[in-house]
Amino acid sequence: MKNILAGICVLLLFSYCGDGDKSAVQSKAVSANGLPEADSVAIADALHQFFKWYGKTGIHLINQFNFVDQSGKHPKLNEATLDKYLAEFQKSGAICPEFLDNEKSFYTACAKSWEEEESGEVISCMDYDRYYCSQDFDGSEYNFASINARIVGERAKARLLLSPGGPNGGPRSFEMKKENGKWWLAKVKCE
Repeated sequence: MKNILAGICVLLLFSYCGDGDKSAVQSKAVSANGLPEADSVAIADALHQFFKWYGKTGIHLINQFNFVDQSGKHPKLNEATLDKYLAEFQKSGAICPEFLDNEKSFYTACAKSWEEEESGEVISCMDYDRYYCSQDFDGSEYNFASINARIVGERAKARLLLSPGGPNGGPRSFEMKKENGKWWLAKVKCE
């Protein structure tokens, strides 16, 4: 009987020694895709937050802020109206200033193509939804789709894993930036 009690005491002693500080291990937990759990969740949250806002509010802004002047022979970019349009995107709470710079560069490049196009026609860069990257889409899938990402320092290349057989036709790519401890959408990459 003494041997059994001694054995139980030894087992209890080892089990307490093995408990240690589990918080250190938990803080380094990784998600299924190998990202640190906090970064993985934060990147997904930022993308989902952006698309929830965009699906409800942002998608309608193009009608409020017509930044393409088609009054002449060739369409022209109205930069003042574009700035107002892009300023509204800050209300999403999911973008960094780099996002605004990237969007302005995108539309400036589009405007160069418009010099060869006719007003009143469907013009380059305006023939699909810029953020859903498609003409036909199911915006609700963007609100909950899983992500994978590759993080290098304060930058990440993220993919929203939309169903390849679904209405959105598969994954979409984004660049993310970490500022002040938070992940932000920096660039939309339609492929």
